[in-house]
Amino acid sequence: MKQLVLLLLIIGIGLSSCEGRKTQNQALSESIEEFKKTVNFETNIYIPETYIEQEVDTLMSNGFRVKIKTYSDLSNAVRFSKIKDTINYQMHYRNFKFDISISKDDKEIYNENFDKQKINKVFKYNANLVSGSDLYNFNTLAVLKSINVNDDPSYKNMVLIDIMYAIPESDKYAIHRLYIDNNGKSNVVQTEVK
Repeated sequence: MKQLVLLLLIIGIGLSSCEGRKTQNQALSESIEEFKKTVNFETNIYIPETYIEQEVDTLMSNGFRVKIKTYSDLSNAVRFSKIKDTINYQMHYRNFKFDISISKDDKEIYNENFDKQKINKVFKYNANLVSGSDLYNFNTLAVLKSINVNDDPSYKNMVLIDIMYAIPESDKYAIHRLYIDNNGKSNVVQTEVK
């Protein structure tokens, strides 16, 4: 009987001393989770980091001289956010401005400056497009990816310039071709959209 009373006493002490305390690992895990919820680190990343300027001067086989100057617009960028662990990465993809100057027989026939607002008008990127359409959000999210002189020999009295805009961190892009004739008149045609 003494043994039974002693056993019940030990079990009673054991049960009364158990307060539902957490192990050190459980307490540390919960503390880390609470820290992640309350602390927020933010990192701003700019692409490109600084001002970039590039000039291309091309003398084409059909006698046209094409000058294209592209430069980063430091006051206009598209922002994407990614949260990884406790860090909020703010990715700022800068838009680019570009100038196109074309001359034929030492006479300037075309000279235009383009920024994001002008491209939205020329390429018909606008906010009225239906979600799911090919150019949806291109007015706000697309940035210049490339601009190239197309030296197609079949166009003897014309300059062709291919301009590609894409939405960063996606596979969406649109390619437009700018046609400029020997009188300086221009026309834009969308050639590819994905």
